[in-house]
Amino acid sequence: MREPYQWYVLYVRANTEKRVISDILRFIETKRFEFDFDVFCPESEYYYRGDKTGPLGKPYRKRPLFPGYVFIETEMPPKEFLRQFGTYAYGAHDIIRILGTGDSEGIALSKEERIRLEFLLKDKRCVEHSVGYIVGDAVTVEQGPLKGYEGLITYINRHNRFADIEMDMFGGKVKARVALEIVNKTVER
Repeated sequence: MREPYQWYVLYVRANTEKRVISDILRFIETKRFEFDFDVFCPESEYYYRGDKTGPLGKPYRKRPLFPGYVFIETEMPPKEFLRQFGTYAYGAHDIIRILGTGDSEGIALSKEERIRLEFLLKDKRCVEHSVGYIVGDAVTVEQGPLKGYEGLITYINRHNRFADIEMDMFGGKVKARVALEIVNKTVER
């Protein structure tokens, strides 16, 4: 995507993310906009316990990182986006609203929020699992997208290999669950 580009966020009904994405892609195709669009729902890996663990025995599957949210990446300016997609979103059964931040531009994620999410998602639009260890009460992530972002972690479940993270987005605090494997825990002496 060419700079400057925006990430717009739609709040949708539960479990309709895939349907909303395909509906928006059809809408974009019929309108033939001069802008490029990438419509997606960010995902997160999660540890899966089951008989069939997938290719190469990797026990991780994917689920929405923010259930109920669909993202649209485009170079379209905010006022133009609101004019083109506002009526569409209002008439769509599964879209509840276009999220806003309350400022004058109001409907796109801030550049800081977008950059943080792009780092976590990489080019795959998925937060892959991270690996780390615990010494005392301190968590250190050795590899994966949470490396350097240990301050976002609010809760760790070592048995089920996940961590809850909290970050500033959408004008407030948002929680998400990501895969984190703790390979070692030691008590500080």
